[in-house]
Amino acid sequence: MECLPLKTFEELDSWSSGDLIDCRVNTVPLANRKGRPKGIPKTLVCHDMCGGYLTDRFVQGAEDPLPFCFYHWQYIDSFIYFSHHFVTIPPVTWINAAHKHGVKCYGTFITEWDEGKVRCHKVIESEESLKKAADKLVEITKYYQFDGWLINIENVVDGDKVENLRKFVEYLTSQIHQAIPGSEVIWYDSVLNTGQLKWQDELNDKNCMFFDACDGIFLNYNWNDGKLQNSLDLAKNKGRDMDVYVGIDVFGRGCLGGGGYNTLEALAAIRKFNMSAAIFAPGWVWETQGKENFIENENRLEILAFT
Repeated sequence: MECLPLKTFEELDSWSSGDLIDCRVNTVPLANRKGRPKGIPKTLVCHDMCGGYLTDRFVQGAEDPLPFCFYHWQYIDSFIYFSHHFVTIPPVTWINAAHKHGVKCYGTFITEWDEGKVRCHKVIESEESLKKAADKLVEITKYYQFDGWLINIENVVDGDKVENLRKFVEYLTSQIHQAIPGSEVIWYDSVLNTGQLKWQDELNDKNCMFFDACDGIFLNYNWNDGKLQNSLDLAKNKGRDMDVYVGIDVFGRGCLGGGGYNTLEALAAIRKFNMSAAIFAPGWVWETQGKENFIENENRLEILAFT
């Protein structure tokens, strides 16, 4: 049996758990961790591995002697399973592993570019449609027993639909909190309050409406000290400074230090401001440094990044 995403609006709209026993459902409850002291920043890892749903999609495992894996759970607070499909449901193996170590596991809701705009606008066409889509996401989360969503809207939104997008995020957040205590919804820094698609690399008055509607924001990667300070000041005024996750792209793309084994440089810069971090695409090691030396190279990257 395989764990697979939902690729179309119609698949989400018609999704139903059914009545059969489903071995893709998580069976491991979220382990307890010691309470986090106030003022301690959080660390999120966002999986981005060759498009996702590789051999990890098989519930019973697969004959893959050199798979990508993540085993530094003790350093992180939450894990996002990411792909570029419309509704990315985390494979049960990832949910089980995360929960065993007290780490929350999130799926990804994403719309991108022209095709994504059509799909996005079907969701936010009306209050009825946005609530129905959000309710489906809550049902999926509850059925598969994971912990929330990254909302990644990377397409232009019509100006008269921006408020509906905000309502979608707000309604999803409120409903999932009611259904699953401790669940979270994280917004990716992308669309502005005008509907323009323009990454800000900071929390500001142009994207704050979405931050206010959910549990946190995942900032894009091209930040600098000034933008970190701006983000921190605004978040502190709201009493939510630990809810801004500053993005680090391990592939480097515009990120301080250039990513890779220099990922620590970006993380250290973020921690100087005592801010939370979102580490994107640690699969860089497996994808670019050779599968045969994965464990050695993974240890080298993670020891640098998380200590």
